[in-house]
Amino acid sequence: MRSPILLATIAISFLITLFSYVEAKSVTGDRVLVLLDDLADKDLYSRFWQSLQDREYQLSFTTSADERPAILEKYGEFQYDHIIHFAYKSKDIAKHKSFGNVQLVKFVNDGGNLLVATANDPSLAIRDLAAEFDIEFDATGTNVYDHKDTEHDLISTSRIEAPASIIDDIKKPILYRGVGLYLGETPMLNRILKAESTAFSSNGYSASTSGSDDIELVAAMQARNSARATFSGSLDLFSDRFPSGNIEFVEQLSKWTFQEKSVLKVVDHRHHKVNETSQPEYYRIKDEMMYILEVSEYVNDQWVPFKANDIQLEIIMLDPYIRTTLKQVPVAAEHHYGRFTAHVTLPDVYGVFTLKVNYKRPGLTYLLAEDVVALRPFRHNEYDRFLTAAYPYYASVGSMIVGFVVFSLVWLSTWGGQDLKNTKQKAQ
Repeated sequence: MRSPILLATIAISFLITLFSYVEAKSVTGDRVLVLLDDLADKDLYSRFWQSLQDREYQLSFTTSADERPAILEKYGEFQYDHIIHFAYKSKDIAKHKSFGNVQLVKFVNDGGNLLVATANDPSLAIRDLAAEFDIEFDATGTNVYDHKDTEHDLISTSRIEAPASIIDDIKKPILYRGVGLYLGETPMLNRILKAESTAFSSNGYSASTSGSDDIELVAAMQARNSARATFSGSLDLFSDRFPSGNIEFVEQLSKWTFQEKSVLKVVDHRHHKVNETSQPEYYRIKDEMMYILEVSEYVNDQWVPFKANDIQLEIIMLDPYIRTTLKQVPVAAEHHYGRFTAHVTLPDVYGVFTLKVNYKRPGLTYLLAEDVVALRPFRHNEYDRFLTAAYPYYASVGSMIVGFVVFSLVWLSTWGGQDLKNTKQKAQ
């Protein structure tokens, strides 16, 4: 009979093996911390939680009033990969020792993803957090209204401003009840959802108020490290009582925020001389070089070849000397990356250059690939023997030689002729 210790060891090993094969849908992890004003509010968004759990996320719920709140960072490492911030009423949460605004900004700076939603009266803590990402909520007490809707504070909109990399092909209108947003000038911001032109933001509904075309409802920032932070002025957007159009929109929005889609990675980048395969230690000026970049995109829980026609290579020494577009070339079907190449003639300037691909497009994670190479000048025995530009000088030297020979022949042929004639005359 096997001992209980042996059976327990086998069981633990089996569980470890089993869970090692369970991978999160997100490329950054599956641990989600949910911040609420009250744990009773959890039932209002059960459909949203179920959607996340179906995608294999592990949800942890907490409030700022918990006696033993969740710990965001421990021993210098974050215990969660994503944060959902629905605690819009809590005034003291901004200074919370575990997940205050300072900690949340640090969390994003270290690569974590953040989803924030509020109602029409966000606390100062939420406003200060949004300001860190160059987003501002409308004034306290205001709401977004629309003349065309029966319930004027429950608006419907189909104005999805986000690129297809964030929200793709939603045909049903989206219901929204909440506050509007104002966006700053940061180029890393992405407009996602706007109100219709008949909507306006005010303290109350008035039939005489004209509509505005610039009311933002949902926006997001992708930081320089590709971490994503999304802000919505409506908590009801995520609630169970709104129809299927919202379900699809919220699902795509959360997939993008938690990096389940539109994620790029550089598989490889290399360079070598034309007709060679190995990467040299240095190049000579005006060498012919081949640059190769391989990129994958995360689509439907797997890495697939990325397709693009606007990736550029820059060859830089302080300033770009060469900027050229990479061309995509076919790869074998079993490869999970797209291959991009460029045939480049290196500059006629020696020094230390950087081969740089810096690809930034709305909705896609940023690509950065850099290689530092040295360019040396020609050695004394590597110059061409005859230079095309020097042909006029070669011709002038040749003409002088020919002229000297002709002059010498003429001079020699006539030299002493007069003296010989005088001598013959005296002899006669």
